[in-house]
Amino acid sequence: MDEMPYAAGLGPRSADGVRVAGWVVFGAGGHARSVVDVLERLGESVVAVVGEAGGRAWHVDVLADEEEALERVVREGLRAAVAIGAPEPRLALLPRLGAQPSESSVQNVPARSAHSSEGGPARSAHSSEGGPDVSSRVQFAPAVVAVSATVAPDVQLGAGSVVLEHAHVGPAARLGAGVIVNTGAIVEHDCVVGDGGHIAPGAVLLGSASVGAACLVGSGARILPGVTVGSDVTIGAGAVVTRDVPDGVTITGVPARAESVHR
Repeated sequence: MDEMPYAAGLGPRSADGVRVAGWVVFGAGGHARSVVDVLERLGESVVAVVGEAGGRAWHVDVLADEEEALERVVREGLRAAVAIGAPEPRLALLPRLGAQPSESSVQNVPARSAHSSEGGPARSAHSSEGGPDVSSRVQFAPAVVAVSATVAPDVQLGAGSVVLEHAHVGPAARLGAGVIVNTGAIVEHDCVVGDGGHIAPGAVLLGSASVGAACLVGSGARILPGVTVGSDVTIGAGAVVTRDVPDGVTITGVPARAESVHR
């Protein structure tokens, strides 16, 4: 199509506006289903998913070997999408795709151009042993934003982040690397989501709320304006968070209270 939606500027085209050959989606579970759907709705070609299919039928190649998949990305000049539900393996994969998981490692969403991207062909590099250094040759995993999602022009999205259908990310929000903003979730103005955070379907972060790295904000949960949530926190479905939360706890209820401390 000649006029790509705004979201397409965050991944499907290279810096010169040329469509790339296709995508390899790292992950083969339920979340990968959603990411593949987002890419295909954007008019992109998904050539393979990577991981254990778990009995799911796929209309694309299923690659069990991550190394094989990395090599294929390099060999065929593909893009990589990160679609792993658990935060630890999601963040562990990013450096191998040329992106360092760090809350300071974010990319500016282009303010005007629907086709702008940091992309382009993967650079050639070699390891100190003289062979191909796959991790440095694999193209940076761009953020992927669904066509029906809305993302303000000044939002910062980290490498490997995914914003799914009908989600909203408001002005001046900052999302770290490997963040999932799931279906219908809302991240309002000036919010911060740390690396590996997952804002589940229908969850809402109100203005200037902040959640740390590897947090799960459960489906339908609400974090009130200005509240700060630490790292590695699980917020139960439907919870309403009214006060700051320390690292490493699970909170549930209305208002939300600590249930347990992660070990």
